[in-house]
Amino acid sequence: MADLAQIDTVAAAWRPLTSAEATRATYYLGSASRKIRRHWPDVDSRIAAGTLAAEDVSDVVVQMVLGAVDVVPVRGAKSFSEGVGPMSRSATLAGASTDPLVLEDWMVAVFEGRSTALPQSSMPPSGNYEGIFVWPEGRS
Repeated sequence: MADLAQIDTVAAAWRPLTSAEATRATYYLGSASRKIRRHWPDVDSRIAAGTLAAEDVSDVVVQMVLGAVDVVPVRGAKSFSEGVGPMSRSATLAGASTDPLVLEDWMVAVFEGRSTALPQSSMPPSGNYEGIFVWPEGRS
């Protein structure tokens, strides 16, 4: 199956790729496309039917690939800083997962709509409760 995004789209979203980055990005384009198809097997039919925009899917794949190709020097880090004098290095780890292809909430929303549940509640019917809030001290 064809990838859900192209290498040219990755370069347009980021910068011209070196040959090593292009090879890496090509691999991750296929990997991200397969991951999306595992989560949403109907993605190709939805694109063909016009119920899911191919550009939106491409945006998701490109962002997944950029997160894997534009890596920090420490694997699994979400940020990395480096000082020069007198030498300092710092990394903030993203968590236990070392999966370079992370699906974020906005990405899930592209395929499923809103990714977080809206609060719901049920209240008893309104009754004659106004007298409960009248305090005897205030009466004359």
